[in-house]
Amino acid sequence: MALAGAFTLALAQDKKDGPHFVVAADKIVKIEAALPSKAPAAVGKKHEMLVYTRTGGFRHGSIPVGVETMKRLGEKTGLFHVTHSEDPASFEADSLAKYDAVFMLNTTGEAFAAGDQAVEERRKGNLLAFVNSGKGLIGVHSATDTYKDWKEYNEMMGGAFVGHPWGSGETVRVQNLDPKHPVNASFKGEGLTLQDEIYKFRADTASPAGRHMLLALDANGTDLAKDKDDPRKLYPIAWIDTWGQGRVFYCSLGHNDEIYMNPVVVEHYLAGIQYALGELKADASPAAAK
Repeated sequence: MALAGAFTLALAQDKKDGPHFVVAADKIVKIEAALPSKAPAAVGKKHEMLVYTRTGGFRHGSIPVGVETMKRLGEKTGLFHVTHSEDPASFEADSLAKYDAVFMLNTTGEAFAAGDQAVEERRKGNLLAFVNSGKGLIGVHSATDTYKDWKEYNEMMGGAFVGHPWGSGETVRVQNLDPKHPVNASFKGEGLTLQDEIYKFRADTASPAGRHMLLALDANGTDLAKDKDDPRKLYPIAWIDTWGQGRVFYCSLGHNDEIYMNPVVVEHYLAGIQYALGELKADASPAAAK
């Protein structure tokens, strides 16, 4: 008998692998249907990726579906193996050394908090050193609603959440800012209309002058008047960047379950992950919206 209703959380939690989620059978079918058959570039090796979902603030209900999608995406393409964790000890240097990339999947707040400020600061420094050394960092949705007072993290991830004038039930149009970019290949030169919560970023972050913007809200298909308090010329959604020797991919889509079952978005995520892993060559030089 198929599982009914939405996903549920299992009661047990493994300290190494994080909480174990049960995702409804109908959602598993949709996830499988959304998975691309292969990575955009030839896979050099199967990478190890830490998917981290600890929340120090709001907790998104889409986390279990997001984790399940990433596990299945990595296995189907052969690009990466996922270790899922909500244990801050994952950011000790010896633990991080096992991974080629860290994926902050809907983390919020002070996600490394351990009741000891010195330990937390050490782990924060370990993440910076990890990416700076040549590893990858990926973030979706509330990865930018994480450590908003940590300047280096905000700069590395690329943005700091300040609000969402467009709620999760609103239909918006996503503009493809760079149709020829390999990370945007799934859009086939076009934009995309979907429902999701769209972030607005703090004015001192998410600047086209600082990183290579890939996606943004499209005024043709989106009610930009929703942002009445502080309207912007550009509302970025996705970008790539470099940090030291490492690479960063971020996309603000991911509040709703359906985002992780959308084949265009999932393939976009895959390309961003392969870029962050260093296998997909792509221009990361800052570029203003086209």
